[in-house]
Parts: sequence; C-alpha cells; structure tokens
Amino acid sequence: MSYLEFLYSGQYDRLVKETLPLVETNKEAETAFLRLFLSRNAIVLLDFHNAIEPLIKEAEKGNPYAQYAYARWQCLDRGGENSLNISYRNMEAAAEQGLPDAIAGLAMTYEYGDIGYVNWEKAEELLEKAFEMGSELAGIYKIKNLLYGQHYLPAHEEEAAKLANELIAKDEAAGIEPNGWWYYLRACANEGHMGRTAITVSEDYRRALDLGVLDAYSDLIIAAGYGDDGKVLVETKEYMQYMNKGIERLCAGAMFLDAAREMKRYNTFEDLYKREDGIQRHTMRYNVLQQSHELIFTRLSHAAELADVAAWEQLGDCYYNGDYGFEQDYKKAFAAYSNGTAHDSVGCVEKLWKMMHDHLIDRELDYVDQVALWGARWGSKLLLAETVIAHQEGRLEEYDNEISKYYEPIFDAPEFSLDNDEDWQGVIDDMLGDEDEPEDDDGRYDAWA
Repeated sequence: MSYLEFLYSGQYDRLVKETLPLVETNKEAETAFLRLFLSRNAIVLLDFHNAIEPLIKEAEKGNPYAQYAYARWQCLDRGGENSLNISYRNMEAAAEQGLPDAIAGLAMTYEYGDIGYVNWEKAEELLEKAFEMGSELAGIYKIKNLLYGQHYLPAHEEEAAKLANELIAKDEAAGIEPNGWWYYLRACANEGHMGRTAITVSEDYRRALDLGVLDAYSDLIIAAGYGDDGKVLVETKEYMQYMNKGIERLCAGAMFLDAAREMKRYNTFEDLYKREDGIQRHTMRYNVLQQSHELIFTRLSHAAELADVAAWEQLGDCYYNGDYGFEQDYKKAFAAYSNGTAHDSVGCVEKLWKMMHDHLIDRELDYVDQVALWGARWGSKLLLAETVIAHQEGRLEEYDNEISKYYEPIFDAPEFSLDNDEDWQGVIDDMLGDEDEPEDDDGRYDAWA
C-alpha cells in the first residue's frame, strides 16, 4: 500500500508514523504527509499517543514538517489557553525554514488576526509567496477566496473553477496524483450554475472522496437526498449509503446531516402525537421523541467534537430555542456558540454577540467589543458595523490602525450609509435573520481547511 493510499483509506496515524521519518527525502511520503494536514476532519481524528506525540518530539528537534503539522493540530484546539501561541510559534519556525505550506499557514495568522492583529497586505504577500513555491495549502486558500469572496468583496466562482482546473493539470503534468481538494473545490465552484446533481459536479465530488476528502460525503449525501432545491428530503438508497459510510468514516458533516434528518423526523412525530390524547399515546409519544432527541444530541455532539462548526451552531440553537427535546438553557447555548467561535464560525460569533447584546448573558463591554472585532475579521457585516461604532465611541483604541485601515472604509461605503436609527436596526435584523432557522453553510468557516 502506498503512502497516499493510507490517506485515501483513512489510516491517518499509520501515515504519520511511516512518513514523518521520510518527508525530507521521499517525495510521495512528503506529499501524503502534507495532504493529511489540509483537512480539519482528518487532523482531529489523529490519536494523540500514536501521532501527535511523535510530532511534538520531532517539532522540538526543529523538524519543519513536524512543526507545521503540530501547529495545524494546535490551531484546532482553541479551548487551550496557549493553543494559538503554540500554533503560531511552530508555524513561524517552520516558515523560517522555508516550508511552503507553513508560509501559507503563517499568511492566515495575519489574515484572521490569530497573532492579535490583522495585516491583509502581509497575508497576501505570504500567500502569493507560498503559492509560487508550490504550496497546496496556499492553492486551497486562493480557490476559496475566489469561491466565497474575501474582504467583503463578491465571489468569483468561474475564476475559482479555472484555478482548480489549472492545479489539476499541473499535478498531472508533474506525474503526481492530483490533490482531491482540487476536484472538491471545482465541484463547489461549478455547483452554483450547474446544480449539485449535475453529472460533472457529482463526479468531481466522488473523485474527491476517492482521493481522501472526507468533506465530500456531505455534498454527496445532499445531492442524493435533497436535489437542487435543497428543501425536500427524499431518503434514497444512495442517500443512505453515503450517510452510513460517512458516519462510519467519522465524517463530521455526515453526522451533522444525520442530525438534521432526525430533526425533521422529530417534528413529524411531534405533529402526529399532538393529534392524539390518552395515557398510552402520551407514553408512546414520550418514548419516541426521547429516542429522537437522544440521536440528535449524540450526532451533533460527536460532529462538534470533530470541529464541525455547523454542529456547534446547531447545538447552540437547540439550547437557545429549547427545540427537539432540549431544555432551553442560555448558558449552554452561549457555551456552544463560544466553541464554534473558537473555530472562527461567523454564525456562532454573531449569535454569541447577540446574546450579550440582548443581555441574555452578561459580560464586560471589553469582551463584547472583542467578539465584535473577531466577527469583523471573519467577514460578518453586522459585527464589522458594531466594531466601527465601538471604535467611533472611543473603544478598541488598541486596534485603531486595523479598524481605520480595513473596516471603516467598508462601513462608510454607500450600502452602509443609513439615514436613521430605525433603518439601521432593520439592517441588523435582516443580517441576523430568522433565529429559528439554522444558517446555510456558505463555506466561510471551512476556509481554514
């Protein structure tokens, strides 16, 4: 079995163990090792004793590949007080030794403010440098910036698909198995105008899955079960096959979608039992709904543990609204949104801020402002506005250069020029949307991967 086949089959611990000693001398080992650390889902499945501890030991010896990989792993462990510092220190050390993917990773610390401030120019300079050096991580970031938009600018799906095509051709010309992420992102780019069920799109998702991109399970599940309208669930044989296999492979997205499927079933059960009375019916209702609630909780919790921010957001929504058998609990909702925020979720950071804004959870104003700043960095128009307002009121002064340089010009653009407070409140309400409906994933949270 080749090293890349370890990646395709999900043997991640074995891949680390066998390729780490060879990454500097064996091209296939290097490729397989670096591609493993492109996916958050794969990274969180690594066993600490069998994979992470060896990385730590080699990182301490100055191995740039180990430093980079350990930095990527630490970047996901946002619950730890020093995780970001440890991640940055190792990423910087690997970048200084010239590892292209580490230079791309360092670019993202400037892009999203993980080092305490944002520098978009530095981020762009490092990203271009890494891309020219052949960094596949840089290629993923560049495609996603085109696909989902960057710095509050519109997306360019055709350009994203074009770049994915170029990278596939480049790998083929070099005699290398193309990176599965190129097929996955090309499918994402083409989905907008072709539809998710288009043959060329679904073929790309399947190709990505064959090449080890676990995220493709989610897209294939949706294509098989929902169709292009994305609304009516039809549990086809293919739908269940992808769902079951995705859960078996510990794909966080598949677990989240199974929870979503069960939520629909819960609502159906609840509507059915509302029409019937009697003790026997009441007992049956309780048992069925309790089982459904437990499955929803289990699937969402497991997906959240695998760093799926949509799952953290949905858990927060369940506790916030008291839906699907969850008891309404603002503290647990706040904790769930906080965990999603730790993974740069725009939806979670907006809801975290709103809970404090509405005084459902009270925190110091400095923290409320900091949360708004995080949201501004990650693309939230609502929190960009709140950040600028806080700055204009004399707060967040330590971030004066960042706010005045990047956010105030956007806030001052015509679309933010509102005549009165009533209009402004309407814009806020529109941005927050319907609290009872989970936000659709636009891919922004997954830009880390």
